[in-house]
Amino acid sequence: MILDTSFILDLWDEKPDAVAKARQIDARGEPIYIPTPVLYELWEGVARSERPRAEAAKVLEFAAGHDLLPFGDGDAREAGLLSGRLSRSGRMMGTVDVQIAGMAKAREQTLLATDRRFRELSAEIRVEKLP
Repeated sequence: MILDTSFILDLWDEKPDAVAKARQIDARGEPIYIPTPVLYELWEGVARSERPRAEAAKVLEFAAGHDLLPFGDGDAREAGLLSGRLSRSGRMMGTVDVQIAGMAKAREQTLLATDRRFRELSAEIRVEKLP
């Protein structure tokens, strides 16, 4: 399962649905992955934070506890194709979000995101919803 930034932030904010979903995934013993574009977004948040040292420590600790997925050729292909299809249909999505979705598609992984924009992609990728 690939985690999106939106889910991670909800988990860090201890939102009940995110915490319950994390427990559910742990109970299933399912592998959890952090794509490098998500790591980019987390580090961007550190730079914007009023408490950058505390936020940096949180990112480092979280990243150390999970497998990181680097953005590769197959991911770029799927992300580019997805972005083009979205554009042709008059829909847009941010570059980093398309990269994350492309990674889920290329790797045939489920994406766990609380951002509703990803739910619109359910015909393209598997998106897991919160309880």
